[in-house]
Amino acid sequence: MAYGEQRSFAAILDELCARPVSRRRRYTNVELAEIIRSHGGEITHTYISQLRKGDKDNPTCRTIEDLADALGVHPACFVGGRQNLSPGERPRWRRDALRRLFDAVHPHDRGPFSPEEVAAAIGRDGQFGSISPSYVRELLAGTSDNPRLKHILALAHHFGADPAYFFDEDLASRVDDQLETRLAMDRLGVNAVILRAAEQDASPEVRNKILLALARALNPGVSADDTIRQVLEAQPTWQEPSADPEGTDDDGTQR
Repeated sequence: MAYGEQRSFAAILDELCARPVSRRRRYTNVELAEIIRSHGGEITHTYISQLRKGDKDNPTCRTIEDLADALGVHPACFVGGRQNLSPGERPRWRRDALRRLFDAVHPHDRGPFSPEEVAAAIGRDGQFGSISPSYVRELLAGTSDNPRLKHILALAHHFGADPAYFFDEDLASRVDDQLETRLAMDRLGVNAVILRAAEQDASPEVRNKILLALARALNPGVSADDTIRQVLEAQPTWQEPSADPEGTDDDGTQR
């Protein structure tokens, strides 16, 4: 789902304040700011008001986490993910998530994107502003771990990923399993076979024989019918990025 089809950050925050998960009475901006301060964060009630009204729409990752912590929800809910927390869960920005996407998600006929290619693609698309190659490198290296909302959305959009992947360990585990399968298929040349087969005018019988042969080779000793059924029932939670490698903050500046 494209972010444009999701509710805005302002709408989500305002609803959480008006109908909080952890208590019956609504939060005022002053009260929410005090709770965040008591938890070690720092945010003014004025800024919360601006976020709720949509006057500001590009909070940092840390602000998102602080708001989620005070409201008792998962930070992924601000980017279209789940709201409820599992017992004992304290989700934060997943520092290795971006590296995982760089390593695993790229066109089949080339290696990973470079930070320059990703930054250029995001800037050309323009939907979420821009990002500098040097800042992409900082995020990859973990020397920076506080991207702004639009950076998160832009990076997720480029890689065809759910933005919640950057916060949600449960979602990430499912996605990573699918990415590992894709990488294994690339290494074994299965994806290349699939692409070539799609270009050929082979009969259904021949295609079925190819499918059965692949299933038996990849899962020896397992019923080919069971293997094929599992593959067909799998529902991917990420999308293939564009083969074209190229596509701000509140004030529109680039990091």
